[in-house]
Amino acid sequence: MVAIDEVRSRLEDAFSGADVTVSDTTGEGDHFEVRVRTAEFSGKSLVDQHRMVYDALGELMSSIHALSLRTEPAQ
Repeated sequence: MVAIDEVRSRLEDAFSGADVTVSDTTGEGDHFEVRVRTAEFSGKSLVDQHRMVYDALGELMSSIHALSLRTEPAQ
């Protein structure tokens, strides 16, 4: 089981100043919906943005069964 606060913390640490929203869609700590908006995504493809999120979550990904991502560059 992964805590929402741990997911949010990892993402906020990795993407300084980002707008991060995390919700646990089942309440079981293994299905999450994540939105990250950061200037660090500017000029990056959607695939690269998602890779950056996966990298930020690191070993937590092995405990996450489903991750719905919405990423966008900040203006």
